[in-house]
Amino acid sequence: MTGVRTLTLVTLLISISFFLGEAAADEHEFEFRFGWNEDGTGNLDVDSTLDLKVEIENLFTDPKDFQLDITNDNDLQSNGLRAWWSYDGQTSLSSESTNLASVDVGDNGTVENITITIRTTEYALYGEYNIDLRCRDNDENDPETTEQNIQLTVNVNEKAQVSLVIAEGGTSEGSVDLGGETTYQIQVNNDGNRQDTISLSISSNEWDSSFSENSVTIDAFSNQIVTLTVSSDSSAEYGESDGSTIAATSGNSNGATDTLDLDTYVRVHYGIELTAISQSGSGEPGSTVTFNFKILNKWSESIEYEILKKDWYRGTQGNPPQGWTFTDGGGTLDAFEEITTSSSSSVKVTISSGADAGEVVTIIVQAKVTDDNDNVGAVELEIEVRVEGEYDVQLIVPASNQVDLTVGQTYSLSSYTDERDEDGELIRIITLKNHAKVNDLVTITATFSPGQGADWILVQTEPIAIEASGEKPLYISVTAPESAAGGQATLTIRAESGGDPSVFNEATLTFRVNTVAAASGPETDQLSEESDFPVDPIWLVSIVLIIGLGSAAVFGLQQKSKGAFGGSEQNVDDFSDEWAGMEDPASPSTAAVPQTPPPAAAPPPQPQAPPPPAAAPPQPQAPPSTAAVPQPEAPPPAAAPAAPTILTVTVPDGVMAGQQIQIKAPTGQLVNVKVPEGCGPGSQFKIQI
Repeated sequence: MTGVRTLTLVTLLISISFFLGEAAADEHEFEFRFGWNEDGTGNLDVDSTLDLKVEIENLFTDPKDFQLDITNDNDLQSNGLRAWWSYDGQTSLSSESTNLASVDVGDNGTVENITITIRTTEYALYGEYNIDLRCRDNDENDPETTEQNIQLTVNVNEKAQVSLVIAEGGTSEGSVDLGGETTYQIQVNNDGNRQDTISLSISSNEWDSSFSENSVTIDAFSNQIVTLTVSSDSSAEYGESDGSTIAATSGNSNGATDTLDLDTYVRVHYGIELTAISQSGSGEPGSTVTFNFKILNKWSESIEYEILKKDWYRGTQGNPPQGWTFTDGGGTLDAFEEITTSSSSSVKVTISSGADAGEVVTIIVQAKVTDDNDNVGAVELEIEVRVEGEYDVQLIVPASNQVDLTVGQTYSLSSYTDERDEDGELIRIITLKNHAKVNDLVTITATFSPGQGADWILVQTEPIAIEASGEKPLYISVTAPESAAGGQATLTIRAESGGDPSVFNEATLTFRVNTVAAASGPETDQLSEESDFPVDPIWLVSIVLIIGLGSAAVFGLQQKSKGAFGGSEQNVDDFSDEWAGMEDPASPSTAAVPQTPPPAAAPPPQPQAPPPPAAAPPQPQAPPSTAAVPQPEAPPPAAAPAAPTILTVTVPDGVMAGQQIQIKAPTGQLVNVKVPEGCGPGSQFKIQI
């Protein structure tokens, strides 16, 4: 009996052990746990990421397929966090999904480093957060009965940050009447991720100022508006101001602070403020430069304003620009409004078409309220306009650059050649042409080639002021010494821009010196070959001698040749170098020659007969026939020679005393005239022809 009982007890124990073993095997077919050497926790700052790892171990002898989920993602997002599966133990995942549908684990195997990535946004709230993970066996008919859950924990670190701004529609510059007060709406921001009590303070102020609240408690990433009241001192005057610095300090961290500066003005009747967007402008001659301004109305009502020119000058005050124009600006401003002027309300400056490049004009502009007749609130500032332009000077010489001259003859480069331009006008030896759009002051230098011109007399010119697109002669003169007879010398002339010394032009002239000395002296007027006289003056002298006009006629011709000044007793008219308004000579009572020839004029001797035709000078007009010359035996009554004419010459720019200039008389006669000592550019002297 005892043996039967024992056998029955053993059998029962074996059965119980069998059933208990089956149940244990069902509960522990796999294990879902934290990764190796991890505790499932981590810390995060705002706007950062963190990776945590988990693993699955298959405790069964057959392979298994598992599904993983993050079950509280919505709650995490509401607090500024996100979590997703980024690695399944074998492959990186880019889908940022909260569900991992399949993870294969072999029999009695383990899949490690399954990774969850947690990211905090810039608005993640301070605190501790759990991340709920679930693992289910996809091979189970009822996986909920065997699912396993674990929980990760992350801490979002505290961020303390505050800021101050003017509430929407407000300004950091206010105004107040004398003895009055004004208010500012200040927005206090808690930019931290935790509720904060922020304290407020005022400094740097002289006037009474106070907050509606000295501290405010604000939730994370929220704000609150407080009112600041500023009262002006009763002793304050128009235009005075008071500056205040507002400070906000976090209660969570004393290091988290912010400040805001305010300026309160005693509002100014007719008060405006003017600032130039750019205080300088530039343009070419004839162009228009526009100036824009920021303008502020310091009054509490709308105003009409104007921007005017008070003064302008070149270099120093009292030297206004010529030919420039200024267009006023103006418009309307609302109370305390600040604007940038538009094109229609801006100041415009038009540069003179004759302005010089590099010229700078300073303009004092004045801004005022239109009805501010006494300029109570008028403000001024300076702007300047610089003239831009490219310089271009050129020396113009005729087709032939060779000049014949005689020993001792003073030759001016302003003389005319035999050549004519397309309009039929005579061409000068050399001229200066300004091809630029701007005026220029050109420096002229002349030098002989090395080894030449050592004993020559070379008189140079002063710098020449030349207008845009203008052309002027060069008043340079040369005199060849006797030692140069039969030789030649080359003169190089250089024109250099005064506006830009790197711009220059050069030309050369070759002087061939004849061996016959010139009869003209420094005070002799020399008639060119283009004279309108029908017969060469030397030929006329010979004829006069033949017909015996006598010493009085010869004296008259000598006076014409000498070009002497008229005497103070002569009744003459003075004219400028334009030779306009020529009138009749002086009355016979002041004439320098008698009215009739001597009563007993002897016929000229035979050796003084007229020269043969071959000796006639090469004039385009044929000399008068000898048949037309009165015969000695029957001379006609001699007409009284014309009285000398006194003309006034104005010395051109760039010409100095001692230089020769060539002028054209009203008759068309071209005359070389030497500038007397003591005469300079713009001065005048007289000649007699």
